Amino acid sequence: MSRTLISPFYQFCLLLVLSAALLILDNKTELFQPVKTIGSVIRQPFELGVKIQSEIPAFAELFQDRMSMQQQIRNLETENMALRVQIQQYEAIKQENERLSRLLSTAVRNPGELLLANIVKAQGQGDPYNQQILIDQGFESGVYAGQPVVSDNGVIGQVTEAGFQRSSVTLISHITQGLPVQLVRNGLLTVAVGTGILGQIRLPYLELEADIRVGDELITSGMGDRFVAGFPVGTVTEVLKDTTRPFLQVSVETAANVRYIKNVLLLWTSELDQSEGGEQEESGDGE
Repeated sequence: MSRTLISPFYQFCLLLVLSAALLILDNKTELFQPVKTIGSVIRQPFELGVKIQSEIPAFAELFQDRMSMQQQIRNLETENMALRVQIQQYEAIKQENERLSRLLSTAVRNPGELLLANIVKAQGQGDPYNQQILIDQGFESGVYAGQPVVSDNGVIGQVTEAGFQRSSVTLISHITQGLPVQLVRNGLLTVAVGTGILGQIRLPYLELEADIRVGDELITSGMGDRFVAGFPVGTVTEVLKDTTRPFLQVSVETAANVRYIKNVLLLWTSELDQSEGGEQEESGDGE
């Protein structure tokens, strides 16, 4: 049985006619609308995949930019922290310089009559009979027993033992110490003595009628030829009046607290002190 073959030309014409017929039917009728709907649904995943593939480089660039920005933020935070630490160091140095300037500007007769010393050790703070500090200056530098010692806040005490390069300073709160003082408000003169409690002294010799109140400030009176007048001593914290006793009970908080002090100043305040210092130095050389 023979087969009849259609020539390519006739095939093309047939397909052309069918295509034209389908276009006319699609344009004039809704016969193919369901097919078109199904086709659009099937086409959406492919279109989405193509769109995602085209946007992957943009996402990668955005992610890279975000990582770079985060790294820059971390670097800036590190630099900021380092700058804050440096500022703190500069502030601490500034405060130390200001404190030393205040200390060196202590009122004495002339700048040649003072000596800066570092506190090496604070000892016996809980012992009322042994409240002392050890400083890094001795009779090699002219330090002598009985020499007054102050800080930028006020009176510390006096040298009680001078070694070659170390000296012991007894605090004014020591139970054996006494210091002539004066009230700033009214000029009242009296003597402050140690209580054996660090940072606390008392005024045991004021009569019941004495004009003194809480908050009054005390300074050295200059009597006794040890401290010159005007150094801060402390502030009155308590005044008790007991009519069964002949004197007031007055408590004073010292102006200088050795818990927060690193440097002190040793003073030469009279010609007598200068000669005493020279004698101490000579005795040290003899030893």
